[in-house]
Amino acid sequence: MFKSNHKLISLLMCLVLVVTSFSFATTAQAASTSELRDRQEKIQSKIDDAQSKLDELSAEKSETEEYLSALRSKINLLQDKLDTLEDERDALQAEIDAVQEKIATTEKEIVTAQAEIDQKQAEFDESYELYCQRLRAMYVSGSASTLEVLLTCPDMSSMLTRSQMIRSVSEQDSTILDDLMKKMEEIEKQKQELEQKRNELNEDKQNLETDKQSLQENINEIDASKQELDAEVAECNALMQELSSQSSEYMEMIETNEEQLRAVENEIRAAIAAASSGSGSIGGSVGSGSGQLGYPTDSRTISAGFPNYSSGGYHGGIDFPVSTGSNIYAAASGTVILVKYLNYSYGYYVMIDHGDGLSTLYAHNSQILVSVGQSVSAGQVIALSGSTGNSTGPHCHFEVRVNGNQVNPLSYL
Repeated sequence: MFKSNHKLISLLMCLVLVVTSFSFATTAQAASTSELRDRQEKIQSKIDDAQSKLDELSAEKSETEEYLSALRSKINLLQDKLDTLEDERDALQAEIDAVQEKIATTEKEIVTAQAEIDQKQAEFDESYELYCQRLRAMYVSGSASTLEVLLTCPDMSSMLTRSQMIRSVSEQDSTILDDLMKKMEEIEKQKQELEQKRNELNEDKQNLETDKQSLQENINEIDASKQELDAEVAECNALMQELSSQSSEYMEMIETNEEQLRAVENEIRAAIAAASSGSGSIGGSVGSGSGQLGYPTDSRTISAGFPNYSSGGYHGGIDFPVSTGSNIYAAASGTVILVKYLNYSYGYYVMIDHGDGLSTLYAHNSQILVSVGQSVSAGQVIALSGSTGNSTGPHCHFEVRVNGNQVNPLSYL
């Protein structure tokens, strides 16, 4: 009856702490995923509005620029939705990891506690058996009543001695019985508590399965959102190429590989910071970024300005449409701090540090004629134009940066 009682005590002590702390973590995590889902609903509402606008423009065969602007808006919202879904995925995975760790810990503690209960049960059984043997012995010996024992005493001295012995035996029996009852109640209580914790553990396992299902649904939605985003980006880029053949404005298409883009930007900022510090380490000094710059091409025609295309899409520099192989000039004297050959983003590009926090970037070249560490003078040919990387046609994408941040090049030309 009491076989599993003793184990419960130590297990429950551990379980209470683990379960309590985990409940707080789960609540905090649940609030986080709830907030992310609220954001997703709001973003989806905006996506639906953007799609309605696209449907309306498509039906009316409205101006291409307006349609492109609406399409860009939807693409940006889809990217926001995808980012939020990925945040939710990470939150769910963290929650699942926490639940799994808690379950594993709890199961170990249950095993330890059960062993302790078994040991306590064995001690109880031994004490109980000894007490039963004592009672059986008293019964077999036909123990007389207390009065009979005292009346058979030959003298007063013997009577007092026997009286003291009877009282001691009685007190001992009472103490033993009380101890046995307390141990039995304690074991039973611990068994009940352990059973309750086992039920809670089963609930945690059920919740874990629910979280895993939610995670899989989230992953499926991420895949669907990526497919939708890719489809819209493909349509947008095709439209931009079509418009580029008419106005030469859209020389660069939309890119959605956020990891690649972040890596490019981080490398640029690291090179600028290293040049500013003069020691090759990130986080160097800053400057005012003042100075006058020359044009990077012989052409003064600008197809796309800073910081946006006419359709609203972000554009971090200005584009000079020129034929492939045209000269690209250093806008001012300085030191080459970065030369890269990419098949995406800026393609073949060069960066020059001009000091005082000012730097320039020349992208999409077909050839690069300088190397990192080389000093160049204003007007020196540093590259030949092309259409490498993310480009729809030959041009020079020209950026001006102050302390690593893109600024309007027209303020310096």
